[in-house]
Amino acid sequence: MPEKEMTEEKRQLSRRQFIRNAGIVAGGTAVGSAFIISACTPDEVTETVTQTETVTTDVAKYISPFDGEEFDSLSDLEAHITEKYLDDPDVIEKIKYVDPFTGEEFDTLDELKTHIEEKYIEAVPAEPVEGLVNVTVNDRQYEIAGLKPYQSLTYMLREKLGFFGVKNGCDMGECGTCTVLVNGKPIYSCLALAVECDGAEIVTIEGLGCCIGDFSLAQQRIFEKDAVQCGFCTPGFIVAAEALLRQNENPSLEEVKEALSGHICTCGNVRNVINALVDLS
Repeated sequence: MPEKEMTEEKRQLSRRQFIRNAGIVAGGTAVGSAFIISACTPDEVTETVTQTETVTTDVAKYISPFDGEEFDSLSDLEAHITEKYLDDPDVIEKIKYVDPFTGEEFDTLDELKTHIEEKYIEAVPAEPVEGLVNVTVNDRQYEIAGLKPYQSLTYMLREKLGFFGVKNGCDMGECGTCTVLVNGKPIYSCLALAVECDGAEIVTIEGLGCCIGDFSLAQQRIFEKDAVQCGFCTPGFIVAAEALLRQNENPSLEEVKEALSGHICTCGNVRNVINALVDLS
C-alpha cells in the first residue's frame, strides 16, 4: 500500500513524514519547521506552536559624574556639566586627571601630560637623512636632501637650486667658469663635492649686483671698460675678481694676473678683463 494512504488510514506518521516535520535534513535539504512534534501513541500526535518576538529598546544613557543625572546624548551631558558645575570652584577643585596606567591623580591636565611624557614616552632620535646639506647661498638658507656623495657643488647650485649663472664648462677645474665664493674664498665648484659644503656660506654671480647702479666693484669696472665678449666665462672672471677686490681695491698687475690665472676665455678677451681691473691711470 502507498505510504500516504497508510498514514491516512492508520492515522500514524510515517518515518519520513516525521523527520520532515521535525525540521531534520531530508533529501540533502534542511527543512525548517515551526512545530515541535512528539509522537505519543501510534494514534496520537501532539503539535506545539512556538513564536519568537524580538523587542529592541534604546537604553544608552549618559550619566553626570557629579549628580548621577541621566541624559540621552553626550552633547546634553556636556551642556549640563558646563552650565551647572564648571563655574563652581568646589567642583573644579574636585576634578582630577588620572594616569590611565597607574591611576595616579593630578590636579591639572598639564601636570598629567608632563608626567606621561616623562615616564612613558621615549624620545626617538630622528634618523639622519641621506645626502642632506644645509647651506647659505646669496644670504638665503637652503636645505637640500638626496644628494649623492659624488655630486659636485656645481650640480647642486645649478640643478637643485637653479643658480644657472654658475657655468658648467670643462668640469675638471681648468676653465674657471664655475667659480663661486665659499666662505669668502674663490673655488672651482666643479671640483668641490656638495656634501662637503654643508654649513658653508656661498656667493654666486647672482649674489652680486643685479643691475646698473647696484653692481659690485668688479662688475662695475668690467662694465665700464666693456671687457666682455660672448659672456659664457664672464661670471667666473667676475667672482674671482670680486674676491680679489674685497681684499685690495687697487691690486697690482701681477696680483690680477695671479687671481685670474685659472680662467680661460676662448674669445681671447683675458687682456681686456685684466686691464679693467688694474688702475692704469
